[in-house]
Amino acid sequence: MTIMNVLKVSQPIGEFFIGAIDSKTLLEITTVDVRAFEKGQGGTIDGIQRELSKSRLKDLSQYVNLEYATFPTSVILAIDERCVNLNLVEGCNGLYRLEVTGYDGGEGDEPIPLDASAFVIDGQHRLAGLEDRDSEKEPFEVNVSIFIGADISDQAEIFSRVNLAQTKVNKSLTYDLLEYAKEMSPQKVAHDVVVALNAETRGPEANQKGPFFEKIKRLGVRTPGVDGETLAQATVVNGLLRYLPQNQEKERSKSLFGFSRKSEYNESWRTRIFVDFYRDEDVPSIFLIVSNYFDAVADKWPNAWNEPKEGQILCRTTGFNALIRFLKDAYLHIVEDEPRVVEKSEFAQVFDRIDIEEENLNKDVYVPGSTGQGVLYKQLVKLGIPSNSKDDQQELF
Repeated sequence: MTIMNVLKVSQPIGEFFIGAIDSKTLLEITTVDVRAFEKGQGGTIDGIQRELSKSRLKDLSQYVNLEYATFPTSVILAIDERCVNLNLVEGCNGLYRLEVTGYDGGEGDEPIPLDASAFVIDGQHRLAGLEDRDSEKEPFEVNVSIFIGADISDQAEIFSRVNLAQTKVNKSLTYDLLEYAKEMSPQKVAHDVVVALNAETRGPEANQKGPFFEKIKRLGVRTPGVDGETLAQATVVNGLLRYLPQNQEKERSKSLFGFSRKSEYNESWRTRIFVDFYRDEDVPSIFLIVSNYFDAVADKWPNAWNEPKEGQILCRTTGFNALIRFLKDAYLHIVEDEPRVVEKSEFAQVFDRIDIEEENLNKDVYVPGSTGQGVLYKQLVKLGIPSNSKDDQQELF
């Protein structure tokens, strides 16, 4: 038997109860009804839940063991009324004592074991991830919303509304909110560099602009009154993250909870070129390398980068993703012994060898998506890096 204190909530669909329960106990009483074809029943379809996503489950299994892990939204359950005892707690306004038990069965009724008494309407991935939480860690309480006696049609309606009514958060907005973060993390560093690139001006009168000046859509949408924004913030942030420490959620956990970044790490700057700058908290050097590199790009193809015609791809997602990937090859070709800031003139020498004409940097030659990005990247490597430097060309993934 499982016992918890709950509060009653009344909404148009009916009444339900909210409470908190330890994840281990919750896992002991829940089951999932996955929607699938039922064999032997003429190909009928039953169940309401989707199948578990292996990739999402892998991410959540790692996340639940981080020091800042949280699931603030409710796991939604449906419990058969025959498996529940519900009693008002005297002297506590609106508080109920809810007992979840198994059901022994009755005339014409199948028994319901305790471990199948609660059906998960929403939250199956979170619960499956919590199965991999380290047993030595402190208990992980989960807030739950419990519908008692909801039939299959009500369960399906709740599942559909919860999932269909949600709007996926714009990834650029998610990254932009990192501006409020106080602690250093790969995501925070990438965000800060991108914001600085988008606002970069130079010279005593600030009349010279950086290569990304007002080119980045900060929230993934165009800024009112600003023309020429061709890159989503999330695109540029993700491009930088590929060169920062690899296990980025764990890095964030270490940052938030005061663990040293100077410990031994099995990461080489030749694999992730900004990792040493990150460890030294030298964000300006990361900014300078990226700015100098794309300054050389802008000088090589000034029209395609600064004033692109319709259909040109260099300063859009296709071109940027190929260029940011090539940054590593160019950097390793120039830098030999230890990481340092590479000047624009050094990057320019690499681009001087590349004889791709501006008019050919269009979506007909480099089709949008990974195919066009891959073709452009391979051409940049082939033309820009001498053949005797092939040993320096390391694939990131």
